[in-house]
Amino acid sequence: MPATINPRIVLIDDDPRLLAATARLIAAWGYRCETFTDGRAALTAMAADPPALLLVDIYMPDLDGFEVIARMRLIAPGTRIIAISGDIVRGHPTHVLAVSEQLGVDATIQKPLRPEQLRTLLGQLCAPASTA
Repeated sequence: MPATINPRIVLIDDDPRLLAATARLIAAWGYRCETFTDGRAALTAMAADPPALLLVDIYMPDLDGFEVIARMRLIAPGTRIIAISGDIVRGHPTHVLAVSEQLGVDATIQKPLRPEQLRTLLGQLCAPASTA
């Protein structure tokens, strides 16, 4: 009988500490997690092997999350996408998560990330293989 493989999640964020901490949580919950600090590199990898789910920060240098989302919808329309952002600039909401919803993301998460909220969304959008 072939081994069941848990769903692969790609996480893109330019904050290396947040990236590492979030990846550890995702792996602990039974998912395979691949991380990138650069949207271009992530898109190249995902074009060759689309993940089940993409978690993408909106505010990133060079290629922002909006562009990553738009390109991912063309590359792999079936990949589920969660947009993440602090959504605050100089203490004021920017509504970037609402804009990302217009681009067709499946869910949004406000930073700072709450582990229980993230775990619930992952379970809804991309359940890991049963360990039973």
